[in-house]
Amino acid sequence: MPIVSPSTYHAPRHFPWSNKHWQTILPSYTRKETVPDNMHMENFHTPDGDILLLDWAKVNSDKLLILSHGLCGHSRRHYILSLVRHFNQAGWDCLAWNFRGTGGSPGTIGKYTTQNSTEELHWVTQHALEVGHYRKIAYTGYSMGGNLSALYLCREESRQIPQICGGAVFCATTDIMSSNQTFHSFMGLKYAGHFMKDMVEIIKRNAIQFPGTLDTRGIDKLRTFEEFDDRYTAPYLGLKNHVEYYTVASACHYFPNLQVPLLLVAPQNDPFLAGDCYPVAEATRNPLLYLEMPEGGGHCGFPGKKGEPWWPARRALAFFEITCLGNKTMAALA
Repeated sequence: MPIVSPSTYHAPRHFPWSNKHWQTILPSYTRKETVPDNMHMENFHTPDGDILLLDWAKVNSDKLLILSHGLCGHSRRHYILSLVRHFNQAGWDCLAWNFRGTGGSPGTIGKYTTQNSTEELHWVTQHALEVGHYRKIAYTGYSMGGNLSALYLCREESRQIPQICGGAVFCATTDIMSSNQTFHSFMGLKYAGHFMKDMVEIIKRNAIQFPGTLDTRGIDKLRTFEEFDDRYTAPYLGLKNHVEYYTVASACHYFPNLQVPLLLVAPQNDPFLAGDCYPVAEATRNPLLYLEMPEGGGHCGFPGKKGEPWWPARRALAFFEITCLGNKTMAALA
């Protein structure tokens, strides 16, 4: 049943949790996660001469979860740590990688991770296999990291390796063009301004570190993702404009190529999602694409009861235990 209904997630109905924006914003302040004692950082030297920071949390398993954070995030956000803790307890190793530019990497060549950077996720995967000899590898991600994980699984099927068994992504911007339209509303511009501040800082920092490579005149006047991507991201990728960038980097265009099970959780009240971020038609005809659309959750918020493991962590583990390991009894734990 590729369209998962009803969802097992139910958001609190009392104020302020009944509001989609509070569901999006408040968990970042109210949900606290400590860094596990077994978590440690590795400097991974990339094939193109840069450095990626990889956050490992190992329990000596032959199963690995690779986690991708959201735009302007990092590997020690609460939503990453919640999954790391839950999967470690279930006997999985975890590897949360930090994007170039916003993830704390010192950066040696002036590059930053984009929605199209599947080659970076591939390098991380290859490295993990070289050092860990894993039997099963699964992927999860949030927002931008969710699209990037889905894009890798769907578009790069020709170079996938047998150990890859599936993915579970949350609030993934798999239709970037439609998703970015949500940032043109009053509240959308508030959200965009929050992200734009960090994105502009990446460009300014690279312009100082690598003089003459970037024109920062008027950069503080940029207000939309389209303006930023037309001026910086598209040329950086060798593309014409934001339209071409969003087309090649949106996972929704590659869902028919999917070779492994993929769970796509897209809350109906997510203020960042639109269009084919809800690929109902594709899910109805694609037995490998599982689309779950809970009524609530906001954008990567999913508020729940205090003391309970975070719902996305429980949901992802149950999905992988069933699809990757054939453990049917895990369905009740989602």
